[in-house]
Amino acid sequence: MENLNEKAIAASERFLERRGYEILDTNWEAPDGFGSVDIVAVDEDTIVFVDVEATRGTDGFPEEANARGKREALAAKWLAENPERGDTAIRFDAISMMVVSEDRALLRHHISQ
Repeated sequence: MENLNEKAIAASERFLERRGYEILDTNWEAPDGFGSVDIVAVDEDTIVFVDVEATRGTDGFPEEANARGKREALAAKWLAENPERGDTAIRFDAISMMVVSEDRALLRHHISQ
């Protein structure tokens, strides 16, 4: 059985695709071990780096985990590996998920401006 984070990332991918995002990468890991990005997607003409956080139960949504500086460094590393995508706007989003049962979750998509 997949762990909670893997399920949350898969559900978030489906959520984004239904809203017209193109998924470029999931669970991307920096080659130097610096960290990872849950989802890299395209929303119109913007590359979006998405962090996904999930909790079980009804005690509330998880807090956003990654600091902005680390997120920006990971984005730079991803763009260095994908130079064909380098001349575009980028954005940092977060998806928070509260899993309330095996087949039910509440999802919040935080779109940064």
